[in-house]
Amino acid sequence: MSLFESYEEEIKVSFKQFEQIAAGFPKLLPEQKQPELDKLENLLSTIEGNLSSLNLESNRTGKSTQQYFTQFYGAKRTYQQFRDKYQDEKNYADLIPSQYHDFNTTGSQNQRDRVVRGNKTLENGIQMIRMANDQVREDKKTAESTLEQLATQKERLIGFEKKFDSIDGYLDKAKKTIGQMSRRAMANKFIMAGIIFILLIAIGLIIWLKFVRTGDSNNNSSSSSSFETTTTTSTTGTTSTTSSTSTTTGTTTSDPATGSSTTTSDTKI
Repeated sequence: MSLFESYEEEIKVSFKQFEQIAAGFPKLLPEQKQPELDKLENLLSTIEGNLSSLNLESNRTGKSTQQYFTQFYGAKRTYQQFRDKYQDEKNYADLIPSQYHDFNTTGSQNQRDRVVRGNKTLENGIQMIRMANDQVREDKKTAESTLEQLATQKERLIGFEKKFDSIDGYLDKAKKTIGQMSRRAMANKFIMAGIIFILLIAIGLIIWLKFVRTGDSNNNSSSSSSFETTTTTSTTGTTSTTSSTSTTTGTTTSDPATGSSTTTSDTKI
């Protein structure tokens, strides 16, 4: 059980005891009423102390205590009515002793009537003053409770203000971060554009080199074909020349002195 619930339970028990005593108070004899009034006063003091503690706990937990304060003010008014009535009865008994109650003379009766009317007027005035006093006390309690609630709201607003300040700081940091990210994104765009431009230049250069090499290869192929054609023609001519018919005529001359012979050949194409 929490501290708030323990105070709440004690207040309920005190209210129950107060109601039990208040229910039987009008039936009591005059000499029995004073002790019961003292019990009611002690119960009200106990309830008031527990209500103060309960109110402090309610400020921390946020639970409502208005119903207990309303019940307390009602019980206090009941107690005040009992005490006023008892005091009036006591004053009346002190003012008119019992030995005068049997007088039947006109003077004594008129005197008693005046006293009763004066007492009634005084009782009404006192009752009005006490009601006004109770209203003032109730208004004072309400004002104190309102001030406490305003103080609590003030603390909450101060807490909200601190949170808003921290949120503003986070927003400023986020704004700076977004600015830095935007600048980095712009720089990355320029870098990407540069890379794309360089790649396009490289691709164009590669394509150009490819066309240049292809042209050189075609030229080399043409030269090789011409050279092969010339070589073939030369070879054919040589072959034709070689295959021409030739006639060779040989003459042999003998020398008797030396014993040698000389052969002379004459070739005709």
